[in-house]
Amino acid sequence: MQDNQSQTKTYSGTAKTLHWIMGFLVLLMLAGASQMPEGTGAEKVEATMGHTGFGLILAVVALAAFVNRLRQPPPELPDTIAVWQRVLSTWTHRALYLLIGVQVIAGIGLSATAPYVVRSFGIIPLSDLAADDKERFGVFHEMHEIGAYGLFVLAAMHIGAALYHHFIAKDVVLRRMWPRAKLPE
Repeated sequence: MQDNQSQTKTYSGTAKTLHWIMGFLVLLMLAGASQMPEGTGAEKVEATMGHTGFGLILAVVALAAFVNRLRQPPPELPDTIAVWQRVLSTWTHRALYLLIGVQVIAGIGLSATAPYVVRSFGIIPLSDLAADDKERFGVFHEMHEIGAYGLFVLAAMHIGAALYHHFIAKDVVLRRMWPRAKLPE
């Protein structure tokens, strides 16, 4: 039985809401990470509190978006979209979900093995999950940093493609995800 959502031209309100919250959080996390202080001092501990807190929120929202996507597959792309763009779109979305998951796991590992106290929003004691481990901390740090660059590239591709479809191709691809957008009949 085919889901009604996959037969329509637009995403569900739930999918749109989760998408825009997730997009905002990814950009917030990337911006925050670019300003993250080095070292293990008080400034680092304070910055890490917010970063890990929003990271955990992102994990929950991304998981909800992933489950929603499984339950309500995205609508088919318009027939005017080239095959290579369809393939690139599919793999970019898959890579975004995968990389967000890897970032969450690496971030939790990084926090758990940190040589300083990490409490998300000053409450959730992530550093209590494991003992300080300089070697593993280094591995998780590299994973998290490389993942952030990858996430930046994928987010830029995603945003660039949406803007291309809206302003150059002038099709409905962006409007399908835009809140309250009107689509042609």
